[in-house]
Amino acid sequence: MDRERFHLPGKHYFLSHSVGAQPKSWEAAVSHGFASPWRTDGFEVWTPWFQTMDRFKAGLAGIVGAHAADMCPQPNVSAGISHILFSLPERARRTKIVLTEDDFPTVGFALAQGRRMGYELVFLPGGERLADPDAWAPAFHDDVQLVVATQVYSNTSVLAPCAEICRRARERGVFTLIDAAQAAGAIPVRLNEWGCDFAVGTSLKYLCGGTGAAWLWANADAAARTAPLDVGWFSHANPFEFDIHHFEYAEGAARFAGGTASIAPLAGACAAHEILAGRGVDAIYAYNQALLDRLIAGLPSSAFLSTTLTGHRGSAALIAVRDYDAAARDLAEAGVAHDTRKGAVRISIHLYNDEEDVDALTDVLTRHV
Repeated sequence: MDRERFHLPGKHYFLSHSVGAQPKSWEAAVSHGFASPWRTDGFEVWTPWFQTMDRFKAGLAGIVGAHAADMCPQPNVSAGISHILFSLPERARRTKIVLTEDDFPTVGFALAQGRRMGYELVFLPGGERLADPDAWAPAFHDDVQLVVATQVYSNTSVLAPCAEICRRARERGVFTLIDAAQAAGAIPVRLNEWGCDFAVGTSLKYLCGGTGAAWLWANADAAARTAPLDVGWFSHANPFEFDIHHFEYAEGAARFAGGTASIAPLAGACAAHEILAGRGVDAIYAYNQALLDRLIAGLPSSAFLSTTLTGHRGSAALIAVRDYDAAARDLAEAGVAHDTRKGAVRISIHLYNDEEDVDALTDVLTRHV
């Protein structure tokens, strides 16, 4: 689909769930948005750097179905979750945070710090049941402060029913946080449409932007109810007031900004935004899913530890093999870049993969499943 626009280590790159491939335009984007102004613009460097930040937010907003003003750059997903957690208002009897056993560990690590404020973590069982809105019923009780749903669970590839979770939570006064790290760029994300309160994600994976360009999204109404603890001059309503005795929260998501953002990662991430927006996430999703169908049809259904249900899966798959070390040697010899979980082969498909890639992967795996 867009193979020629990316650097692809090895013959067949199936690691977008871990690190998305680098756009060939990445270095030019960093030079334009960060390095060149630093060399040439003197004191005025701040203006082009702010423009880079605005481009990052606008490009990302178009991909995740949001408004640019509601986006806030973050160094990583963990920081975004922590900023949200410690910003929530105290509410009588709202002492529980609901998440799942299948969340990525960093989600649990960050949320566990809420125990310092008296929160209790409630873990829902994982697996394909998480695609059923009724499995989330414990998240909508009157003692729940926050429910966290991962749009695509990294090991099972199960899609959470985000729209319905947000609707039910809204009816019961529960804050919602969507982790879109394994979705954004490959699966349609519709933050405004879902009506959730917060979301976090990273540019590292299917957004193909590298590290340091993670993000936090907050809808305006939810943001107005928060008071982040981790603040800095960019969290201020007027960052250039320069009065050390006066702090006033910025409106909206900007109050989560903290100090000065790292501009270089944001500039690099913009390179992929152009490619992804040009194709459109809906088209990328359809393309990726067709290739996954091809893979699933070529292997026994019993080999898949991740969900294979059309319409209920992300862009990744976990495939059991008899002997992982032997399979890994053959995959490496064939030039197939992958990783592993639970002793299985873990792969993902993105817009730069094609049928030749899938067939090469299938040919190796058929000898090992």
